[in-house]
Amino acid sequence: MELEIKEKQENKLLNRLEVKGTLTFEGATPSNEQIRDSLASTLNKDKELIIMKHIYSKFSYQEAEFLAFVYDNQEARDKTEIITKHLKKKAEEETKKKAEEAEATAEAAPKEEEKVEEPVKEEPKVEEKPEAPEETPAAPTEETKENKE
Repeated sequence: MELEIKEKQENKLLNRLEVKGTLTFEGATPSNEQIRDSLASTLNKDKELIIMKHIYSKFSYQEAEFLAFVYDNQEARDKTEIITKHLKKKAEEETKKKAEEAEATAEAAPKEEEKVEEPVKEEPKVEEKPEAPEETPAAPTEETKENKE
């Protein structure tokens, strides 16, 4: 696969370089990943900062035109690019796999340090004097009323 960059336009507002070019290939049209890898090596950038927008192949020719955005940093890319459903799902699956691997390694590795609990310091108890229940005058009941009469 041969990659030729025809136009570079710097977009300072979005912190990216917009690259247009052609590529010549044999067999099937190269995937986005393959073009990203070759662009990354050509431009000396990280392939995670390159977003492929379009690949236009010509009918019955072994060449195609492409449009790619090369961002200056990860933060600029995240602000500008929209995360689609399938990319969100892919990211969630990756985080689940990493969590499962971390749990598996934690369970497999013997615990090197056992947690030593420090004795709990008891606070000195202050003795409270129980309060004597106050006697309230009892309400006259029916029996006491009858006895008085």
